[in-house]
Amino acid sequence: MSYSVTLSSIPCHPLSTGYSVFKRGAHAILSLLLLVLFVGSHSACARLSAQLSDTAKIALDSLHRCRYMALTRGIGVAGTPSKQFVYANQLSRHTTTDQLVDIANTDTSHIARLWAFRVLLYKGDNQALDVLRQAFSDTTHVDFMSGCSESDEPYNRAAIIVYGYDYSQLKLSAHLRNALDSLIFFDYSKPQGFADGLVIDFKPNKTYYPTVVEQADKGNDAVLPLLAKYKNPNDRGRMNRLLKANMKREGTVSDAGCEAVTTWNDPSFEWYAKSACHAALSQQDAYVDGILPLLWAYPSPWSLQLFQKILSPTADSFNREAAIEFLSQQAKAHPIPPTFRPLYERYVRGRR
Repeated sequence: MSYSVTLSSIPCHPLSTGYSVFKRGAHAILSLLLLVLFVGSHSACARLSAQLSDTAKIALDSLHRCRYMALTRGIGVAGTPSKQFVYANQLSRHTTTDQLVDIANTDTSHIARLWAFRVLLYKGDNQALDVLRQAFSDTTHVDFMSGCSESDEPYNRAAIIVYGYDYSQLKLSAHLRNALDSLIFFDYSKPQGFADGLVIDFKPNKTYYPTVVEQADKGNDAVLPLLAKYKNPNDRGRMNRLLKANMKREGTVSDAGCEAVTTWNDPSFEWYAKSACHAALSQQDAYVDGILPLLWAYPSPWSLQLFQKILSPTADSFNREAAIEFLSQQAKAHPIPPTFRPLYERYVRGRR
């Protein structure tokens, strides 16, 4: 940790013995203050290092040598297991929660800090809230690896990504989860006008609703998926305005539009599903994975026709396999709509 002190300029006067003594004294005091700050900061790091067990030190040193944060266990095309999970497990088993908090807040490696925060989340420790709050002021960039994908994110967003990625697996108390979500919503996303979209899977908390409506009325379609979760009949007009603006800008289906309409498949939004699906399929080398949920959300002659087009023998084999797998997975989780039953019988059961 380094410190800089700027002294205001001193007016030039004839040199006197008193002034020289004053100047030497001021420099001595300044040097002493800097020494205290330097020693204090480094002694704090030394104390933390001294308190860690040998196993924890080895794990922490190993994380220091990592150049990216591994979100997934498998990394790269071959899905090679990342050793970071082994290091993190050692750190988890051989540290106290207070030591993890110290690492998450003060360690020189942002990768190690993220892993300490991740471990605190898996432990369900309430101190994770203050760690996340402190992370919001840090915009140092961090590299991520998720499967084959690599990205570069500012540290404050990186901490949110870690929380969001593990969201469904974390066994947090309702109080802690709500506190973390609300912190992200009000202290990170709202001040930025949701410029990053919905960075986690926000639940339709009633305290968020006024802000969501305010953003929707400003034309911010980033909040579409969250607005849809409230399923308020009074929001149909807002939803349609945002969907129309989104469709005009994107020219095809968007993640926000698809998620919103599949969350709330109200008949008044069917026009979006139909337009977005037709637009997506009209593109050369279309990839249908994003529109399959929209087709499923509105069982009707037009969606059946598009499903049949995707599944035809002359269609792209990759898209056809994706559609068959989609039908198979949906049949396991939901009743099959009568409209799509013939497709299931022919392309899924017919293969068995």
